[in-house]
Amino acid sequence: MSRDPVNAGSWKRIPFTDGIPIPYTVNLTNDEYDVACLGLRPLEMEDKWFIYFEEGYLYLHRSWTGVPVYRVRFAKDEHGALVTEALWSVKFANANTDQASYHAELLDFLISNLLLNKGKPFPTPPELTGSPLGAYQHHIAGTGYPEVIVRL
Repeated sequence: MSRDPVNAGSWKRIPFTDGIPIPYTVNLTNDEYDVACLGLRPLEMEDKWFIYFEEGYLYLHRSWTGVPVYRVRFAKDEHGALVTEALWSVKFANANTDQASYHAELLDFLISNLLLNKGKPFPTPPELTGSPLGAYQHHIAGTGYPEVIVRL
C-alpha cells in the first residue's frame, strides 16, 4: 500500500527550535528509512503524534497541541540511514534533564512502532511501576503494546 508522505503543513505544529541531545542511535534499512520518511498524520483522537520528515530530519510533535518533542537527524547512504543526532525539546528537557536515557527508549518505541510496525514493548519508567497497567502508555502513545519496565 502506498501513501503520500506527510509534511510540515499536514497538521498544526509549533516549529522545533532547540533541544538537548539524547542517546538514541539506530541504523535503518533503506526500506525502513523510506517508510519512516512517510511520517504519520493523526486520524483520530487516540493518535497522539504528528510525525513528518523534512530536509534530513524526522520531527515528532504532540498531535493535540502541535508542541514539538523530538527531532532526529539521519545520514543516508547506500545501505540505509543512521541517526547522527537526536534532540529532545528544551521545553520538556529543562524540567527533566536526568531522563534523557528514558527518552531515547521512548523515541525508539515511537519510531519502531508508530512508523515501522515493529511491535516493540512500551518502555515504562521505573517510577510508574505501581500505576494501572497501560495508563501511562495510553497517555503518551495512545497504544496498547506489552510493557517493559526500563532500568536506567
